[in-house]
Amino acid sequence: MNELPRVTPESVGISSHSLLEMLQRLEKCGTEPHGFMLSRHGKVVLECWWAPYTKDTVHICHSFGKSYVATAIGAACTDGLLSIEDRIVDLFAQDIETLAIPITENLSKLKVKHVLTMSNGMSVHATSGEHLVRNYLQTPVDQEPGTRFMYNTTGSCMLGEIVRRVTGQSVLDYMKQRVFEKIGLDCNRLHWMTFRNGLHAAPGVASCTENNLRLGLLYLQGGLWNGERIIDEQWISDATKKQMDNGSDGYGYQLWMHALPGVFRFCGGHGQDCVMSRPQDLAYAIHQAASESHDTNAVNAIFNQYLLETPLPDSLPEDPQAYAELMAYAAQRSLPSNNSQPVRAFANGWDGLYNLHSGCFHLNPELRPFGDQNVYRDFYDTEDEYVKTVSIALREDRVELVLNGTACLTARLDGKLFPHQTLCAMPAYRWECSTAVFEFNELIVDTWYFQTCFKTRMWLKRDGKMLHVTVRKERLHDDCPYIWYEAELYKAE
Repeated sequence: MNELPRVTPESVGISSHSLLEMLQRLEKCGTEPHGFMLSRHGKVVLECWWAPYTKDTVHICHSFGKSYVATAIGAACTDGLLSIEDRIVDLFAQDIETLAIPITENLSKLKVKHVLTMSNGMSVHATSGEHLVRNYLQTPVDQEPGTRFMYNTTGSCMLGEIVRRVTGQSVLDYMKQRVFEKIGLDCNRLHWMTFRNGLHAAPGVASCTENNLRLGLLYLQGGLWNGERIIDEQWISDATKKQMDNGSDGYGYQLWMHALPGVFRFCGGHGQDCVMSRPQDLAYAIHQAASESHDTNAVNAIFNQYLLETPLPDSLPEDPQAYAELMAYAAQRSLPSNNSQPVRAFANGWDGLYNLHSGCFHLNPELRPFGDQNVYRDFYDTEDEYVKTVSIALREDRVELVLNGTACLTARLDGKLFPHQTLCAMPAYRWECSTAVFEFNELIVDTWYFQTCFKTRMWLKRDGKMLHVTVRKERLHDDCPYIWYEAELYKAE
């Protein structure tokens, strides 16, 4: 893989001291940073991961994945296989005929460019999943395409299906040789979830931080990489301009405009971002768990202040001491541990098998952006996600909870975050970190789904042989941030 150059910040006009301040403020602004990389003039000046996260961690990207799909559209257009002016009724003519879908005036006007810019004229968000093509085509286009912005993830998935149809390959297979390998993107650290029909989902990308930065650099460099034309320059220019008014700073081709001129960004929920600035010739990528919108706003304000709002010189005098302090600080980052606690005397009697009596719960990550539908179920490789039995075993330094006889949570009592692989129903996110504390007759277990932005807290309260379980999950929804479950289990004789 062609390595990105690593240089001192001063050599490209950024102060090591200011970057140290920036990291320190980032850790105090409300977010939970996982990984960060910064480059200027195509050279990496800062990279930092908060243990247990590392540079190799394959991390959820949420809707950042839409920009991966849009890049595939750009590649297909560059190859002459597609045009953004192509009509959806022509690309899916056979499906429309088979499904006997009436071609309305608005449907006949719907083009690839409208899907790219979230302006497809639909007022209802079609269900995705393995039948997304049918669901999308059957959704009324009740307004003229191109006249109104409405965020539409299923439309983004349709872009992936368009790529599959014009190239004869899946999005991932097409992009591996066509784009990813050329820009040094590590496909071993890229996981792209598929629906049951094999289609790569638009928001289904999980990747390492450097992969996301490299995709951003491709756009910042106008579609060039090491002098080779990867994506058509005009397509990149159009993609990174305001194409639709979204009530904010504008929307391009599956990416967002920034308030500052010449700045644009790939965005995923909970702050999975890559921001590119043409005036500064600068790009940065971040993985984080910014659970609330005000956390994301605080993060963006910090980056704006230190990186985007003030013109940067071409270079600064080297500052070895400040650079050494920055490197030492970056190398020592970690997520804070929970308070440690030994097993108390009152924890005796917890060991054993408990069977579900009433209610329901499970510990799988859930994504519910549009209500009660758990979108992740479209990717499960098992349907048996609800817990029927819990086996509890207390050890000196941990609590082991085996769910349904297979999935084991190892919750450490020393408060340290140590990733374990589980049998989570989400095949892409099977690493978790759990800690536990006892509070009299209650056991509290915190679980980080290590490759995602989601955390779960589980309260287990024992009353004789009865075990009452309350589960609170974080969700991708600012105005309703939690999912709750309640259940009762009884200890087996």
